Amino acid sequence: MTTLGTLIDRIDDELDRGGTMTPQITQAIQTAISHYSRKRFWFNEARLTGLVLVAGQEFYTSADNSNIPNLLYIDTFKVARSSTDKWMLDRMPYEEMEHDSDSEAGDGGQPTAFAYYAKQIRLYPIPDVSYSAVVSGVYALSDLSATTDTNAWMTDGEQLIRARAKWELLTHVIKDAEGAAQMAEAEAKALASMIDANNARSSTGRVVPTQF
Repeated sequence: MTTLGTLIDRIDDELDRGGTMTPQITQAIQTAISHYSRKRFWFNEARLTGLVLVAGQEFYTSADNSNIPNLLYIDTFKVARSSTDKWMLDRMPYEEMEHDSDSEAGDGGQPTAFAYYAKQIRLYPIPDVSYSAVVSGVYALSDLSATTDTNAWMTDGEQLIRARAKWELLTHVIKDAEGAAQMAEAEAKALASMIDANNARSSTGRVVPTQF
């Protein structure tokens, strides 16, 4: 398994820096991850389970589920009253929810909509009883700080992050334009390969006929 420390050592060896650029390499890796963190891949899609909607509670934060602040995109928000009584919530613009929640009508009831703002989930109407919920979407992976830390960017996305990090170093630190151009090509190839892998995983294997 590749860790942050393993990747630092590999980039150092490939650039032949003799261990003199560890802080810069670490920063370049973090910058590379940040560059791609909001892009959807198979390894940063997840289902947030175990979220309990509480009667009278409008906002949900990390105190309710530690993954809520890590949400980048919400694909679906399913709520259940029982194993046979489930429904999907609609996404509502936050400003619209803010307006509606200030209306004179009572805000309590069966939730029908959600908004995501300031790393919090807001529901409307405010739950009148307890419900369970499952949120599916794209999540930010855990931060890497210690050399022993790892996540999918160090495994599934290692080739892409390694190429991008070396491009960052060759462009902004080492000032090697030719080397940076080579790394840009390597990065593009790695990204194309990951997009192909992503598409293969999400493909239905069926051809959809064109409507005329």
